[in-house]
Amino acid sequence: MNHFEIPRLKTCRYAIRFWAGIFLACLTGLVCAQSPWPDKPVRIIVPTAAGSGSDLIARTLAQRLSEIWKQSVVVENKAGASGIIGVDAVVKAAPDGFTLLMSSASPLVINPVIFRKLPHDPLKQLAPVSHVGIAPAAFLVNSTTAVTNLKELVALAKAQPKKLSYGSFGQGSGAHLAIEAFNQSAGIDMIHVPYKGTGPAVSDLIAGQITLTLADLATAQSQIKAGKLRAIAINGPARSPLLPDVATFTEQAYPAMEGTYARFGLLAPVGTPQAILNKVSADTITALNDPSVSDRFTSLGYTLTGSTPDKLRNWLKEDAERWGKVIQAIGGIVLD
Repeated sequence: MNHFEIPRLKTCRYAIRFWAGIFLACLTGLVCAQSPWPDKPVRIIVPTAAGSGSDLIARTLAQRLSEIWKQSVVVENKAGASGIIGVDAVVKAAPDGFTLLMSSASPLVINPVIFRKLPHDPLKQLAPVSHVGIAPAAFLVNSTTAVTNLKELVALAKAQPKKLSYGSFGQGSGAHLAIEAFNQSAGIDMIHVPYKGTGPAVSDLIAGQITLTLADLATAQSQIKAGKLRAIAINGPARSPLLPDVATFTEQAYPAMEGTYARFGLLAPVGTPQAILNKVSADTITALNDPSVSDRFTSLGYTLTGSTPDKLRNWLKEDAERWGKVIQAIGGIVLD
């Protein structure tokens, strides 16, 4: 071997080690630069106005998640067009986990059936994250009405066909379709009077302008205590601790009303990494099961639990099928 060859070999080895070290240093730097998600503020878009059920849940959840993630979580209300504006904003957001949607099921499963045109397909363009919970409602009549249960209501409606009326917070709303589901199962026909919200419907019910309405349990409880209204049924899966003496629709032989309560879900733009969806789902369950959160919403009539993405996907599918059948049975609803 030439005496010049050994130094050359050593030089090559040193060069290889040197450049390998540089490569590893760069690679380590890149890995370290990727901070765990979330490394910037997360926003939760609510497609309804401040003070709605979705908004109350979103703000409480945002506070708890910000504590868990050590990162700011802000709520943005994008109300209007039956939830279409807010849902569309999330559909068009980057699928990186930094934009989430907190919504009731209506904009997701009812809008696609009743609107002539939508700028999106919610169930295809949104990824389920967590089934947040439900908010059962009470079937209310004026306290002066001689009706104390569903059997008596049905008898009255059949004795006075197309004389009884019910209020809802709009054509195609959850309350409208829920009461229509009851009408179908009971074989009765009541006149629908749409309002711009639950409040005006309740006010007219107290004034005797309509026969009944479906309202959230907190509203129902306050009006019942005031002696103005009477609850004759609950559309939840079980009796409510707020109104323990009021039987459910199922208990009164009308199981078709099961599942017509408000359902709330957390979703993200489709394409969001599954690892992020799973993390948000797990942390949402943790947040919602905090006693300070669950107790507060129980007092309002809500049941909050959280779930895996798959469970929310299944519930939304069931809701879409249920409401689709109700809408078809009443001849369809077409809105522009």
